[in-house]
Amino acid sequence: MPKPPSVMIPDKTMEHGFNALNEALLANLMPSIGGFSDIWARPAPKFPAAYLWDSCFIAMAWKFWDPRVALSILKPFVQFQADDGRMPHMVFLGKIVSPLSNPPFVEMALDQISNYHEDDVIRNYFLPATSRFLAWRKKNRYNETHGLYYWIDSYESGIDNTPRFRSVDEKQDYGVNNLGAIDINAEVLIEHESILNIMSRYGITEGVDSIKEEIDRLSRAIGEKLWDSTLELFGDLDLTTGQIRTVDTIASYFPLLDISLNQEKVEKLVARLADANKYSTLVPFPTVARDAPEFMRDTWRGPVWINTAYLALQGLKRHGKSEIASELAYRLCKGVFETWHNEGSFYEFYDPNRHDLQRLSRKKGNLYKQITLGGKPVKNFAGWTALANTILLEIILGVNCVHGEWMLEPNLSEAWLASENNITINLPYYRVHIEMHLVNGTIDYDATVQDTQVTGSVQNHGKTSIGRG
Repeated sequence: MPKPPSVMIPDKTMEHGFNALNEALLANLMPSIGGFSDIWARPAPKFPAAYLWDSCFIAMAWKFWDPRVALSILKPFVQFQADDGRMPHMVFLGKIVSPLSNPPFVEMALDQISNYHEDDVIRNYFLPATSRFLAWRKKNRYNETHGLYYWIDSYESGIDNTPRFRSVDEKQDYGVNNLGAIDINAEVLIEHESILNIMSRYGITEGVDSIKEEIDRLSRAIGEKLWDSTLELFGDLDLTTGQIRTVDTIASYFPLLDISLNQEKVEKLVARLADANKYSTLVPFPTVARDAPEFMRDTWRGPVWINTAYLALQGLKRHGKSEIASELAYRLCKGVFETWHNEGSFYEFYDPNRHDLQRLSRKKGNLYKQITLGGKPVKNFAGWTALANTILLEIILGVNCVHGEWMLEPNLSEAWLASENNITINLPYYRVHIEMHLVNGTIDYDATVQDTQVTGSVQNHGKTSIGRG
């Protein structure tokens, strides 16, 4: 295995935390034990299974370190794919132990990986499986009358005790299987878009038109049926009554991932994300708006989860909101690394207003969960929390690869620019080395991609190519 990525940056807590998070990510990589045919990833030692959407986000973190590992992490969900096309919610010791599925991010992970690393296994192994997964969801989780997708259980959505779906003690289900839920519909739209990107990359044309039609149809359905015109926010459609049920949670911002989203709606969503009373908290992107009556510092009812924050950041980037995205990304990463510094580990979720765990609870109303997993966020969690490293590289430092072309798009804080310190980025697997020199507010760079060297300047929030690899 190659050496991990490394950075030298003005904030030494973040720099040291970056290295520590890589160590935790590696520690949660597991050998091919039981029925697993290859290495796989657990989110944390307390979660000794491969979970579908956890693994997808973990793969998005591994793509900078070793894309071959990233692909291996996704293989269990093809290896154990059901005959009807369902990808399992979780696999334990090579056995399927849940009848549910999970949010569909395999395709998004594969799309990202294939930008950095072309591999025939994506076309020949994963693409047929993801196409079957699409068909399964349309057959089993789709309401023909309203043209919307739904979950059958809040645990299928992954956001278990959100106030949209369940009571605090999780005993009362608010009828999730009768909701055209905003999260699943936005996720399925991106699932289709990601498959389309992969097909284009491999020159596959068969079936493209039907995927484009589903993207357009679903985009219209989300915009027309899930927009709460009174609150000016996306909500869930009650499939039995036809009424919108809206709670201001992070899921309401997933439609920002749709690049064709109406610009007026985009601006309204961005304004709410930039509001310090709602989502622009000390550690941004609480899972429930800070000023909402439903907000609590308990699991998915208010604390910050890095995977849903990452989706919101991706949505901001897709709509050209680089400056607000980079400001929020910086505080998000700082929150993860300052909490690591103060508490000594990486965790499932974070306090939107503090850099510690003192006021956080983990499913306080659920006695079984309290006994089995404790009353605080699970530690040694380098599941999707490892995305903090991806966000640092991808959004703040601005290193990206698109179809083999390496780009530099720095979004540095004013404090970093003023420090006039050098920034160094090493990606050993790709043989990419970048030095950024900060002088008088300008950014000069020396970059090596493979064996090709290039020197130049780039504006903060600007963008330039640094070579192909």
